[in-house]
Amino acid sequence: MKKILLIVFIVIVGGAAYWLLSPFFITRTANEAMEELIRATTAATDAGRIESQILAKGDFKGESFHQAEGTAELVKVGEKYFIRLEKDFRVTNGPDLFIHLGKDGAYVKEARLGALKGNVGSQNYEIPSDINPLNYNEVWIWCRAFSVPFGKAVLR
Repeated sequence: MKKILLIVFIVIVGGAAYWLLSPFFITRTANEAMEELIRATTAATDAGRIESQILAKGDFKGESFHQAEGTAELVKVGEKYFIRLEKDFRVTNGPDLFIHLGKDGAYVKEARLGALKGNVGSQNYEIPSDINPLNYNEVWIWCRAFSVPFGKAVLR
């Protein structure tokens, strides 16, 4: 009986350790083009060619001893808003990373745009229609598992 409990304990602890620590050694690369935003928005509206407009941009800085660099942009395509991380984007990988909007030095839990698609490379995140992006001035990379920031870009 003790051997079975020990094996179960080792499997559970080993699985948890792998889930928590393996992202620090794995790089996930995203490669989404700006044109994908325009194509998707154009197809959804059945309109002619829709132009994109960059409303604000900022550079990522690492937070809480994590590394982050690269460019974040607030982009308007038609009537939709997106956060775009450019190809120079890179952040320390970690478990359970999400992208949020924030304001004046604080991330806003309710302004979550989704799970981070990759810790390296260009990626697009649609801002839901119930979130007014003009009320925010920051983009955050947030680790939900440990409730710590990995990086922040102030939009100007």
